[in-house]
Amino acid sequence: MLRKTIHATLIVILMMGAASAQVKDNPNFLNGSGGENANETFRAREKSPRSDSAIDRAYRSKQIDNDYKAATSKIPEQKANDPWAAIRPTPTAPAPKEKQQ
Repeated sequence: MLRKTIHATLIVILMMGAASAQVKDNPNFLNGSGGENANETFRAREKSPRSDSAIDRAYRSKQIDNDYKAATSKIPEQKANDPWAAIRPTPTAPAPKEKQQ
């Protein structure tokens, strides 16, 4: 009985440690104002003067797409890798069926 109590206590302590690690990202969570302040903080970051304009973001996104296409076009074509090709028999064409009259 005592062993089960000790094991249950250890499990609860370990789960509390994992839950507290998730809370560390938002310091206002423990103050009871985590939800509202988190949204206000996000809005403040969104309106900061450092944020890029929509045109800059669209240009950067287009540039990233162009760079990706250029990089993928440089990759040579890969031939299919079939390690069993030498062992597998070649398929034979089935004999044509004769029409019955």
